[in-house]
Amino acid sequence: MGKIQFDEQTGKPLIPKAKDEDEDEEDFESGEYEIPLSKRKIITQPSDPPISDICDRIDKGKMEARAGFQRKYVWDTKPIIKSKLIESVILDVPIPAIYTADDLDTGKEVVVDGQQRVLTFHGFKNNKFKLKGLEVLKELNGYEYKDLSNTKDGVIKKLTDTLGDLQDLFCNRPIRVIKLLKESHPDIKFEVFERLNRGSVKLNDQELRNCVYRGSFNDLLKELIENKDFWRLQKLIEPHKRMIDAERILRFFAFCDKSERHYVSPLKKFLNDYIKDKRNLSEKDLEDKRRLFKKSVELCQSVFGNIAFRRYYLGDGNKEGYADKKINEGLIDIQLYGFMQYEKRQIFGKEQIIKDKFIDFISQNDIIETIEKGTYGTSQVKLRTEKWLNILREIIGYPENDERIYTSEDKEFLFKKYNKICQECKNKIYSIDDAHVDHIKRFREGGKTVIENGQITHRYCNLHKG
Repeated sequence: MGKIQFDEQTGKPLIPKAKDEDEDEEDFESGEYEIPLSKRKIITQPSDPPISDICDRIDKGKMEARAGFQRKYVWDTKPIIKSKLIESVILDVPIPAIYTADDLDTGKEVVVDGQQRVLTFHGFKNNKFKLKGLEVLKELNGYEYKDLSNTKDGVIKKLTDTLGDLQDLFCNRPIRVIKLLKESHPDIKFEVFERLNRGSVKLNDQELRNCVYRGSFNDLLKELIENKDFWRLQKLIEPHKRMIDAERILRFFAFCDKSERHYVSPLKKFLNDYIKDKRNLSEKDLEDKRRLFKKSVELCQSVFGNIAFRRYYLGDGNKEGYADKKINEGLIDIQLYGFMQYEKRQIFGKEQIIKDKFIDFISQNDIIETIEKGTYGTSQVKLRTEKWLNILREIIGYPENDERIYTSEDKEFLFKKYNKICQECKNKIYSIDDAHVDHIKRFREGGKTVIENGQITHRYCNLHKG
């Protein structure tokens, strides 16, 4: 984008760091955004409001500087950095642009890049700190904003006579603000957020989703990372500070709702599209997801124990087998997702068999290739998921309900296609929640899981037809 990034703590330009050969490349997926050429643009609105106007918009709730997706205000413990920013403003030293975005839910303008600067301006304007450590305007050390208008003070009078009214210099200083408008294509907008935040803050994809796709579903993700059983499986003692665990939960729900059959890389777009679609869920949907996640986590704990989410290396006559210390993201997905359609009573007594089969499964060369490199390529996801689900069916049997096979999108399509009429009893189905998708030619008899082989029935009729 040609934008120079500045370190918010030192104010110095950031020089791109040479990549270490040992650093992990983001090569676990391939694929590009498929966006019409006419929509590959970001629509911005630049302006140069004075600092007083920015502070006023914050006070009136029109601008949100401390958004939930942003890191905390870290300059509270750095008084000299804050003070030098104020000094730069008074001396008319160039200040990096601030980037904001329209929030579709609240209608507010949200600060995307420049939070520390904006909060420092606002804090000084409201007398939250005294200037300290200044070297150019060293006479102002120890002064607050309210003191800058006191021309009875000899120091302030002398500076005012030389520079002009100090409060006016601060309040009237224009700051370049570039707003990303809501009309921008969401995928392109996400890319801009990503690039802006790859400077001093370097937010990851899930942290960025908190900005772009906030809503009740995102709140649920932040609630579920507090699940202590999930902590134990990840060998954490508290939620991950960078929301890596939230993205793991998001992937679980995305695969549950869309299935691996509908997965197309890149993973980032797959998750962005999913959370965008689900951002404002009903309380019933949220509660269903809470129960589903809790059940799958508990089954992973009881079946896989200390090897959960980790690759297991087989031993031989010379060495003992062992589980990798590092979490493997692809294994998280299939272990959690694999239990989606099974109940605890179906697993009881088969824990050791499932665990042994899983160790054999992840020792196969074709599976190892899907979890070591290109983890989220389309073919890799489908291969390891389908193979593991087939193994589970051999051990446990076919799931007692068929929601996993026909996605929610398939179910909605068939519900409309059959005009809400049960194809078993021919009576009306009053709610989609009371409906099942049934194979016309049964799965165990070779029927395929495709729209053409699906029909809508009452949940009761399908479960009792024998």
